[in-house]
Amino acid sequence: MMKNKLQGYGFLNKLNFRRDRFNGLIWLVVLAGLMASVAFKFEGLYGTAGAIQSIKTTLDTAAMKALFGAFNTSLKTSGDVFATEMLVFMAIMMIVMNIYFAVKISRSEEDKGLVELISAHAIGKNAIFAAASTELVVLNLLTGILFSLGIQFSGMKGIDANGAWLIGISLGMVGLLFGAIGLLMAQLFDNSRSATIASYLIFGVMYIARMNTDVQNPHQTWWIPMGWIEKINAFHQNNWLPVIMLMGLSLVIWIIALWNNQTRDIGAGLISVHAGRQKASWWLRGPITLIERLQRHSTIIWIIGLFILGVTYGSIFNTIGDILKTNPTMQSVFGKAAVQSANHQILLNFISVISVVMVTLATLPAVLTLNKVRSDTDRGYLENVYAKSVSRSHILTSYLLNALVVGIVGLVASLLGIYLAGNAVLDHGEIEITTYLHVLIAFGPVLLLTIGLAVFLNGLLPRWNWITWIYLGYGFFASYLGGLIKLPEWAKKLNGLGWTHSVPLYAVNYSYVVVMLVIAVILIVIGYVGFNRRDLN
Repeated sequence: MMKNKLQGYGFLNKLNFRRDRFNGLIWLVVLAGLMASVAFKFEGLYGTAGAIQSIKTTLDTAAMKALFGAFNTSLKTSGDVFATEMLVFMAIMMIVMNIYFAVKISRSEEDKGLVELISAHAIGKNAIFAAASTELVVLNLLTGILFSLGIQFSGMKGIDANGAWLIGISLGMVGLLFGAIGLLMAQLFDNSRSATIASYLIFGVMYIARMNTDVQNPHQTWWIPMGWIEKINAFHQNNWLPVIMLMGLSLVIWIIALWNNQTRDIGAGLISVHAGRQKASWWLRGPITLIERLQRHSTIIWIIGLFILGVTYGSIFNTIGDILKTNPTMQSVFGKAAVQSANHQILLNFISVISVVMVTLATLPAVLTLNKVRSDTDRGYLENVYAKSVSRSHILTSYLLNALVVGIVGLVASLLGIYLAGNAVLDHGEIEITTYLHVLIAFGPVLLLTIGLAVFLNGLLPRWNWITWIYLGYGFFASYLGGLIKLPEWAKKLNGLGWTHSVPLYAVNYSYVVVMLVIAVILIVIGYVGFNRRDLN
């Protein structure tokens, strides 16, 4: 019986690896190259006791613990610093990769009708699910091996083979955990969009929970699966228990996903989208409102999620900014007013850092919306729209307006959440609303510049629209880790985030703002011209 259920498994494996060889190779090269390049650079950055002591002071602050995690390792070598700085960041990259592939090779294939066509042949009930699972396992295994090799041969002091492979395998297990979560969401929901959103919501909840426990009580991070990777204590105790726990939880979630796959019909899900109205509402009058209608639920979820994340960041303001508690003698030495001024500067610096996270997250749904121009056309969803007396510019504007709404409103919602929660908990002064207005003025053009790039690529080179993700990911990496790995200034400024001038810690550079807006407009105009002139396919 089991043999029949897995019939065609080998054939599907070959098909899947051939189909995704290009995407998979890009992810492998980018992630493994990123890890290795940083590892080989670390000995030069933190090879001295003075450099290690300096970065240790930085990483011991509440703000850095919120971003990079709270680690038990006493920083003595460049290997210790590397493990502290890179684990949470690379875990995030692995999670993004696995959610993308898990939904793409499962629910997205059903949305396109490909699973139904394949199932019409001599293919077992579980063969498709098993082949998708195998692809995820191989992808994470290869990535983990490349991570381990890059660390082991990096030349950093304090490293050992056991710790290097522990880091690589643990990152692979974090990825596999969210690959299993993505597969489960693909079984529970009846469309790829909802499955992706649900997967990212689980990731968001874990990230927020990890951030709070790391700042308030690091021991409680054991309750957060995403935080288990912080407990491996690489190059010291080399604790493999978190890897075993991640593997066990992944297996449990995978079994639940497999059971759901066996019991549901193709194209169905436990959680289904409600049927639409029998007659269209007065609001549904054209392409703009059509795209808004299709994107409505995901737009609302993204905006609410960004607001909640902003509230979460704001809720730890009192812990981050109150250096009176961490060093009470400072008040007697420098005076209360001077210490409160220092608190204020610390908070402004923290806001400038988390604004990078916020604008990156707000840009994600905007780019997803714009890239649907190509996917919706390829799947034939827009054929009836193109057949009407509707211009191509009108159709592209529909996607652009919805992208602008979810991006800008999402960024505003996140800043509003920080403002409300931050001032609610602060007991030594408030951060004025004008501060967040300056953040919006500085970071808003970064979002618009990325949207402009997406319009440009979808208009002229739709097959290359994935470049937008490379651009966005690089900007996040350069801003998030650039200072800690001493990335050159020119490298930081290859992305719009490198031109934000650390607002609100420093004043807005309006010249940069104007230049980014002009470039964004030029990219959008060129994208429109290309979209109107090229063949649709």
